[in-house]
Amino acid sequence: MKSFYKVVSIATSALFVYLFTQLFFFSDSFVLDLGLEPSATTLVLARRTSMFMLGIAILMLTLRNLPSSKVRQAVCLSVGATMLGLACMGTYELLKGSVNSSILVAIAIESVLWISYAIVAVMDQKQQV
Repeated sequence: MKSFYKVVSIATSALFVYLFTQLFFFSDSFVLDLGLEPSATTLVLARRTSMFMLGIAILMLTLRNLPSSKVRQAVCLSVGATMLGLACMGTYELLKGSVNSSILVAIAIESVLWISYAIVAVMDQKQQV
């Protein structure tokens, strides 16, 4: 399960580096791609959010070799819950009509990631019992 965790961690890190870059350097086009109107408020929030993306990218890259442990379970639960929350919020905003269908790509990726982290957490739990 360590190699699966490593692959998921590196994929998460790569995704969050991409998101950091988009939100920090190209916030106008990122906001427009979602079907939203860029404004001073959305651009400030996008750039501030980019710092969270950078932090998660660094965290997951540095923890990619973490062995099965309670710490790895906590990381999986935390990042998995974040991915689940993002997927749910993306779905909600899509159904509400706030964003366009381009959010479906994000929802799919976030769903794959939260399921992957859940699998690692469950398998780690079984190993520790």
